[in-house]
Amino acid sequence: MNPFGWGVIGPGNIANKFAGAVAGIDNAQIISVQGRDATRASAFAQKWSQSGSVNSTTDIDTLLSDDRIAAIYIATPHPFHAAAIERCLAAGKPVLCEKPLVVNASHGRAVVELARKQNLFLMEAVWTRFLPVYGVVADWLSSGAIGRVRTIQSSFCFNIPFDPAHRAFDPAQAGGALLDLGIYNLTMTRWALHNAHGKCPPLQALHASAAIGATGVDNRLSALLDFGDGVTSQFVCGFDTSADNSLEIFARYSSHPKIAR
Repeated sequence: MNPFGWGVIGPGNIANKFAGAVAGIDNAQIISVQGRDATRASAFAQKWSQSGSVNSTTDIDTLLSDDRIAAIYIATPHPFHAAAIERCLAAGKPVLCEKPLVVNASHGRAVVELARKQNLFLMEAVWTRFLPVYGVVADWLSSGAIGRVRTIQSSFCFNIPFDPAHRAFDPAQAGGALLDLGIYNLTMTRWALHNAHGKCPPLQALHASAAIGATGVDNRLSALLDFGDGVTSQFVCGFDTSADNSLEIFARYSSHPKIAR
């Protein structure tokens, strides 16, 4: 059987981690990589050619026209995700895209609508959702073993030295704590509520505040999400402080409240 062939868009640090994971999977292989910089793309291809030749190109159409490629992994900077996703889906290629999937709601609706129209797989690459512990917690939530979920609290913060050119602080690269870190808080909040209720309840109200840095992006953000019927979620994410980086689910079981960590 031919190996499952991956095309990679964006030969950066996270793409190298992805390629390392692919190398450890039987019957999977990086086929080709596309990047804006020919030298970086070529270096990536040479590095991951141990189990078979990897092509490199600066032209996305060349990548997408390769019939050996079964799916595309996108690891470009945030602002380029939407355009790359659309090109891949239009070419008939399933897509696994790094978080955040896109940088705003209008782009999100557009790419999801296109994926449905093309009947193609599209997924945001939030790897933490596939850790084994989440299967256990999902069973707790769906079975009601810990009771009715009332609120969720989470934090994801760590210190990054300020550098206006770093993607975390650069508005041109869609920097900011919410898009880089808060995506984990939001994804896991919705995941928990989906498993507890069968689907995530629609958001009723949102209260948020941010510490805006010198470059105009959010260095830290905290939010309270109200999903109605007494169900809430609180989270904080930031580049300018440290936290315990955990998520807690508070539930009420009979008359005795319980907490899942």
